[in-house]
Formats: sequence, structure tokens, C-alpha cells
Amino acid sequence: MTKLHKSLAFGLTFVLAGLATSANAIENRKTLCVHGNENRVIEVVYPEGNRLPCEVQYTKAGNTKTLWNAKNKAGYCENKAAEFVGKQIGWGWSCDLVEDMKEEVAAQ
Repeated sequence: MTKLHKSLAFGLTFVLAGLATSANAIENRKTLCVHGNENRVIEVVYPEGNRLPCEVQYTKAGNTKTLWNAKNKAGYCENKAAEFVGKQIGWGWSCDLVEDMKEEVAAQ
């Protein structure tokens, strides 16, 4: 499978995983990207536990920045995160959705 196809498949999986949550509080979605000894985290954050508002946060070298946010457009943060993960994969990073933060810590 080409990198573009992997990127699109991963992005679609990321978005669908975000949409498949129950009516209960929505959990943040973290993706860990690794390249050599470097790690990056791309996270969709739901500060109020609902689909909106949302933020896409990017952690690099221990510094976290909010890249995008939305207050009125459902799916915006999930789409932007999926696109950004796709770019990371295109740049040679290996990215996986983190189900449990213990997995992320073990990977570092």
C-alpha cells in the first residue's frame, strides 16, 4: 500500500473512531507518531466532554500547541487531526492511535 493510501486509510480510521463514541462524555483522541528516537502527539481534546468545543493539540519536544479549534462545526477537529496525521506519515513518521496512555509512555 502506498504512503498516500496508508495516510488516507489511517485518517478515515481516526475520524471514524472519533465518531463512534457513545452518548456519554467523549474521550480525547491521541495519536502517537514516532520517527527514530523522536515522538510527537496529535490529540483531539474535548474540554467539556462533548463533541464541541474541540481543539487539536500538537506536542513536540515537550511543548504543546493548539493548532486548530472549533466551537460550532462538528467534525472539524477530527478532520484537521486526521489530515495532520496524514502529513506526518507522508514525512516518514509511524503513527498509531493510542487507546491507553500507558502505551504511549512505554513507547517513549
